[in-house]
Amino acid sequence: MMKKFLLILPLSFLVSCEEVIDLPLHESDPLIVIEGKITNLPGPYLVRITRTTDFYSPGPVPPVTGATVFVSDDKGNSWYFTEKRSGYYYNDRFTGMPGTTYSLLVESGGMTYRAMSHMPQPVPIDSLDVEYFAGTRFSDPGYYIIMYFTDPPGKGNYYRVRLYKSKQAGTAIYVLDDKLVDGNQVNIFLFGSTYQPGDTAVAELQSIDESVYRYLLTLSEVNASSPSGSGTTPANPDSNLSGGALGYFGALTITRDTLVIPPLP
Repeated sequence: MMKKFLLILPLSFLVSCEEVIDLPLHESDPLIVIEGKITNLPGPYLVRITRTTDFYSPGPVPPVTGATVFVSDDKGNSWYFTEKRSGYYYNDRFTGMPGTTYSLLVESGGMTYRAMSHMPQPVPIDSLDVEYFAGTRFSDPGYYIIMYFTDPPGKGNYYRVRLYKSKQAGTAIYVLDDKLVDGNQVNIFLFGSTYQPGDTAVAELQSIDESVYRYLLTLSEVNASSPSGSGTTPANPDSNLSGGALGYFGALTITRDTLVIPPLP
């Protein structure tokens, strides 16, 4: 089998430990932001609902309370999400199934917002490796993770990679598609998260649909256009939500592998 090597640079945006994203957008009027995901791993699943703040005068992200939130599938099932704390809506009564299309319905303030996402089949991680990199002015010296996986034949597969150090999630997120690697083994050198001997690295390969992939790509462009001191106003990232909402709803599958960085020889 032909092998492809990819150097994947991280997209420059930050996420919290709950993997929700605060959008640094400038809007004349606050807009609703909906962020939710369903996975093939047991819940609880979270839908977070907030409103935008002014790009030039950021402050605490205001939660949206009292919303009605449902997730349904293409088999006729439906689940209600309960607000456990302000703006955070949870459900732990089901587990996502690959090959299923999920729909989100949110009603708030007299408005209805919808999104749909298809959960791909999971793609296993073949193995993890590690390589020392001396570093440059753009990256720290240390050990970096290399991920190996095999892309299933047939174009139209999309991926997102996350790295953890022990249980702490890294801030770098990586996305790629299979346009250049269809049906081949993929080797990804993951810049962005540095490890030292004795550290435990957990790598997560997420299979996502095209709508989530496009959202993450355009979100990276938003953040790249809004560094400290930037005089430009970022555009909104592509969203799969209707009704003018920002954010995304994704149904995705997750596979993981773990590597302990070996001691120095």
